[in-house]
Amino acid sequence: MATKQNQDIGDQRADEAVILRTRERLGFREIADRLGCDVKEAYEAWKRGRTRYGVEAAASLDAWRGEQLAVVEAVIDGLMPKAIKGDARAGEVVIKALERAARNLGTDAPVKASVTVTDEMTARIKALAEELAET
Repeated sequence: MATKQNQDIGDQRADEAVILRTRERLGFREIADRLGCDVKEAYEAWKRGRTRYGVEAAASLDAWRGEQLAVVEAVIDGLMPKAIKGDARAGEVVIKALERAARNLGTDAPVKASVTVTDEMTARIKALAEELAET
């Protein structure tokens, strides 16, 4: 019973430390004063709280991604037969759904751009920069 109570007190202290640090932008000395502990304990409480919030946020993000992927999968399952039969609109939606899944999973390839800067463009940029410098 005492261990559970100590854990609850530690969790509450960690929550308070995170709130004081992030919302009120207090330093660890001020946090320690508010929590009635030393600076090292305040810092450790903040680290525990921050870590717990990070784990919770990651789990929430994973759950959201799972929900989004389930929707995408349902769209693909429903439209794939039409797309296979040649329905162009269904095919477009399937492709968009696959693109959405790739973005959610982080598997979409970065877009590569090939940019050519001409001497004329460089001269125009220099002229604009000089014009701005004069004002």
